[in-house]
This record gives sequence, structure tokens and C-alpha cells, in this order.
Amino acid sequence: MLLYSQQKSLSVAPMGDQLVMMDVLQDQYLGLDTTATHIWGLLASPISFDDLVIQLMLTFDVQENDCRRDVEYFLQQLVDRKLVEVNAAA
Repeated sequence: MLLYSQQKSLSVAPMGDQLVMMDVLQDQYLGLDTTATHIWGLLASPISFDDLVIQLMLTFDVQENDCRRDVEYFLQQLVDRKLVEVNAAA
């Protein structure tokens, strides 16, 4: 099982109910909407994809298939930009 967690070297600042992230090493800037900000908060501690989906389904009115698809897409974007760490569970 893979665990996802925040890349700790990022500068993150709240802007209302959203977040702005800056990776100075890669010269990247990213703004997160309310849902993405919630996901980012869940990534503060290592979490599996399935647990992430469960937490989001408990918080938002979303169908499981839609949630899985959207979270998979978002996580892949974060992984591709090296904004999250991916590690195998012990």
C-alpha cells in the first residue's frame, strides 16, 4: 500500500478558505481551491489513497466513483510536480 504525504519543503500560505503554495526549488506556484485545500490538510500525515477517499466522502457529498477518479487525478498532479511524497507502508 502506498502512503501520500505533503512535501515539507514548500512554502504554504492561507488566502481565505484557499491555499497558495510555492516551491522555490522548482520555481512553481500553485493555488488550491477549498476542496484541494482540504485534501492538502489530510496529507499532513501519511495517508493511503483509500483512506483519503473515505475521509473526503465523509466530508463532502460525493459518490465514491467520482471521488476516486477526482482524487486520483489530483494526487497524480501533485506527484508529477513533486509536491507530495509517496512511500510504501511499513
